[in-house]
Amino acid sequence: MNAELVSSELDSGPSWSRPSLAEASDDLPSWWNHPPCRLSVGQVSRSQEGAARAFGSVPGSVRRARGFAASVLEEWGVEDVQEDVRLIVSELVGNSCRHAVTGDGDPAGVPVVVELRRLGERGGVLCMVADESSKAPVKMDAHHFAESGRGLGLVAAFSREWGWNPLGRGGKVVWAVCGGEG
Repeated sequence: MNAELVSSELDSGPSWSRPSLAEASDDLPSWWNHPPCRLSVGQVSRSQEGAARAFGSVPGSVRRARGFAASVLEEWGVEDVQEDVRLIVSELVGNSCRHAVTGDGDPAGVPVVVELRRLGERGGVLCMVADESSKAPVKMDAHHFAESGRGLGLVAAFSREWGWNPLGRGGKVVWAVCGGEG
């Protein structure tokens, strides 16, 4: 991770005009209507277009989710975005484990779903992390020496585009587009 990134750099926009997610994913126009599948902790779902896995909302899931993402990208032959996706998955899964557990249940049984999808001809990968909390992610302006608060800034810095959407049945999905045409 680059310790040189500071809040003023993270807030600066790109110098090029990047396409919106809708433009970047012409082959996936309905992903908004079909958010990451609802899986129970430990379940995996794979198709030609994507792969998903549910992890418990516990700290060890960050490492396992990062490994899952790396193995899927290796299978797909898109190692060029592997480090960016691994960082993004780490940040988003970490946020979900820290902030998205609702109620008094056992966090190990509360799913955080990581889904990766290929973006077809334009290239790139759509990375989504869904959890049961409807609370919006908040990008903070962390102090240089703060121990937390930089996660979404890093997601913005290492993705082509990112955002979040509420899920119709409750919860939310935070997504980021990595690689491909920009």
